[in-house]
Amino acid sequence: MNRTHVVTAFLWLATLVLPQFSAAQDDKVMKRSASRAPFGITEASTIDALMPTIEGVGGSARELLQQQNVKSYMMPVRKVGARGTELSYMLATCLEYYVNLDKNYKLNLSPDYITLSIETNGKRATPLEAFTFLSQNGTVNAAIIPYDAPGITEAVYSAQKFKISNYLHLFREVTPARQRVFEVRKALMRGNPVLIEVKANESLRSATGRNWQPTGEASKTYPLVVVGYDETQQALEVLSCWGRTWGTNGYLWMSYDDFGKYAVNGYVLVSEL
Repeated sequence: MNRTHVVTAFLWLATLVLPQFSAAQDDKVMKRSASRAPFGITEASTIDALMPTIEGVGGSARELLQQQNVKSYMMPVRKVGARGTELSYMLATCLEYYVNLDKNYKLNLSPDYITLSIETNGKRATPLEAFTFLSQNGTVNAAIIPYDAPGITEAVYSAQKFKISNYLHLFREVTPARQRVFEVRKALMRGNPVLIEVKANESLRSATGRNWQPTGEASKTYPLVVVGYDETQQALEVLSCWGRTWGTNGYLWMSYDDFGKYAVNGYVLVSEL
């Protein structure tokens, strides 16, 4: 990294770090912005205003220029069941992160409640349908609707619900490749995992080893969660819902170049908690 890049990076990082010194004022601004914001934020300045800043996650400002990772704050890797959907599992993983922050007792949230509820209404669990459901209804503790559950029980009606208030659409397929990496790094700097959709073929589901090696033509879109970046490696670390045999213990590194080529959407959840 040359001197120009270092100066630029420090100036950019300052816009993320300095506002933390006026946290109380920023919290009021965020709440006012949230009350006026539409559902599904795409405008850059509103994304910056509503992007959560998680205190205590990450290192110093200088360290954040090189790397950031929230993996240690995530719940253990799980494997999607035959009845479940990958999207719902990845959404539950992201929401769990916010629900469990600063709690000694960690909750597992039910991804299958999301899928079952949406499909019961004759719809498909697309990102928009899932985001809308989580904002209106939320999900429940996985002890109420366990993984790969065949149906919804009456216990959900009296159970605590865990919701989102909004979601931030960081990038889409038309976003320039390097900008996609930039937006994800910025979200991670503030301590937020990022739900992404990656266009690839079936080989992605069976990937092993430390680094992803794309092969063949992309034929399907897969949801993953970005948990970290490393500037030295020029790579992002992602988590799947395909169990611990995928990648290395359920995680895989994706180069910035491959991310810019294959990642087509990126989202951050704004938890209601």
